[in-house]
Amino acid sequence: MARVRGFDFPDHLYYLMEHDAWARLDPDGCVTVGITSLGAHISGEFVEFMARSVGELVERTRALGMLEMSKVIRSMRAPVTGTLVETNDRVKQEPGLINTSPYDEGWLVRLRPTTWEHDSSLLVTGVAIPTAVESYMALLAEEFGENPP
Repeated sequence: MARVRGFDFPDHLYYLMEHDAWARLDPDGCVTVGITSLGAHISGEFVEFMARSVGELVERTRALGMLEMSKVIRSMRAPVTGTLVETNDRVKQEPGLINTSPYDEGWLVRLRPTTWEHDSSLLVTGVAIPTAVESYMALLAEEFGENPP
């Protein structure tokens, strides 16, 4: 597991770093999607996740739903194109799981991917994770003029 600036990035996941999203191809061919530990930290405490409807086709980098924090609402972007097949009902009841368990209990949705081979090739995984995280942190510092975590 890559650990960058105190944040975990499991090696077996695929990352759309600029949108704080991760994807995992499951044995059933579906892709589980969530927010990274860094993204959860930057966003603050989540109070609600409002997903798009099951059955909808969501294109890569388009909104899967909305994440509400105490003072901000942001869209959660899809790392891959696919049909929404399931939302995490537990997160709807306990949105804090997104913060406390972003890679396990705090997952957000599952998609049936339509272009996994292509989309996954555009995501970051394995040994490329630390470099991608540092590049993303530099972008955040440039954009917000702050020293990110």
